[in-house]
Amino acid sequence: MPGRTSSERDLVREWMGTLADLAGAAGLLGWDRETLMPPGGAEGRAVQMGTLAALHHRELVRDDAGDALAALADAPDLDDDMRAAVRLATRARDRAVRVPEALVREISEASSRSVSAWVDARAADDFGAFAGPLAAVLELKRREAEAIGIGDEPYDALLDEFEPGARAADLEPVFANLREALAPLVAEASERPARTLPAREWDLDGQMQLAREVSDMVGFDMSCGVITRSAHPFTGSPHRGDVRFTTRLELESPISGLSAVMHEVGHALYEQGFPAEADRTPVHDAPSLGAHESQSRFWENQVGRSPAFWERIQPTMRRIFPEAMTGVDAALLHDAGQVVRPSLIRVEADEVTYNLHIALRFGLELAMMRGDLQVADLPAAFADGMEDMLGIRPPTTALGAMQDIHWADGLFGYFPTYTLGNLYAAQLAEAADIALGGIDDAIASGEFGAILAFMRDRVHRHGARTTTRELMRAATGVELGSDALISHLRRSYLG
Repeated sequence: MPGRTSSERDLVREWMGTLADLAGAAGLLGWDRETLMPPGGAEGRAVQMGTLAALHHRELVRDDAGDALAALADAPDLDDDMRAAVRLATRARDRAVRVPEALVREISEASSRSVSAWVDARAADDFGAFAGPLAAVLELKRREAEAIGIGDEPYDALLDEFEPGARAADLEPVFANLREALAPLVAEASERPARTLPAREWDLDGQMQLAREVSDMVGFDMSCGVITRSAHPFTGSPHRGDVRFTTRLELESPISGLSAVMHEVGHALYEQGFPAEADRTPVHDAPSLGAHESQSRFWENQVGRSPAFWERIQPTMRRIFPEAMTGVDAALLHDAGQVVRPSLIRVEADEVTYNLHIALRFGLELAMMRGDLQVADLPAAFADGMEDMLGIRPPTTALGAMQDIHWADGLFGYFPTYTLGNLYAAQLAEAADIALGGIDDAIASGEFGAILAFMRDRVHRHGARTTTRELMRAATGVELGSDALISHLRRSYLG
């Protein structure tokens, strides 16, 4: 009956809004933990975040919400956005009802403790201090995966959270094929002579100023955003109108920090472009992390690594760094950022070797989830894998198995989305190049608004209304594949 449907629709809308508010509050606590919280607050923050996670889970599995969602599933009078929101909320609730609230709280508290332990252990290069908290998180995530029971193995349930529908069996050949295609490309590109910046100091305050000016230049709305520093760059949005991202800076070069800025601003632009009419519903989001990564990798690699980009920002850099820029031109900045060399740090890896870092992590976390790799053996396995794939061995665990925050935070199944994002980003770049009459020309003339408008129209405004595969097929006109990425890499590094 129409009246009953209306009542249930109102209940579901209010319920969705409450869930969004709880998730936003947890995100804000996480932001503070990574940027401002004093070390002594770690245990108290873990308890707070555990409480919020438990409250979010309790709200998510409410019986009346489940009944209302079931009633609305086939309601004829729903608009498209509400129908999509009901579908997405039903999926999230179906996952959640399989996981006991006590386990949700345990995972949140253990992850928060693990992150705090990781920060200290990484600084001290002491894996022993991190191994216990990480093992606790891993065991809890196994329990969560078994409770959810999606796919053919526990890893599938965790992967499905970040990339709905993806399965380990589907991704293993993707990474195997990419590794085969990248090996000769890496070998050839690595032989090219490297150009480096002169040994100078690049003022960190100046680099933060550059971060803000470049972010503003490409379209980030600073009236609704914040940029700061953290140990590991990340982006978050506690609610519409508040999008925050961080970067990590190096005194000896601005290139790494600026690359991180372009990566994170890609995420941030996406967050600012979600459909306003879908605020506080599941539609006000990306359909997957692969879709989100397509935006960060597009702005970082397809835009931020182009010669035209460095030409465009060269005057700004001369103004901010008058001494450090002496004798440095846009061509040198570009070439210094295009050096292909196997390197230790994933977030600082060149574009050609980057997906090998992801392949390594994917294999290791899959082995850990399957029980084939114990946490105590992770440092050696990581070092062996890096030597096998990249030909280098990390001298410390801080530069090896402890360099990323993801496993500490319980984000098993997250890493593959970076490579999926790279594949989608290259395909989006080809589509944008056609639509705009050349991306490089748009960058050279400072028409970043046109590039952003393309993404707003093809990707951002759709939110999570469709699956990632459907969204990207409509945006690019092609199915997911590696041809565009390999062509881009060959053109950029061997052309």
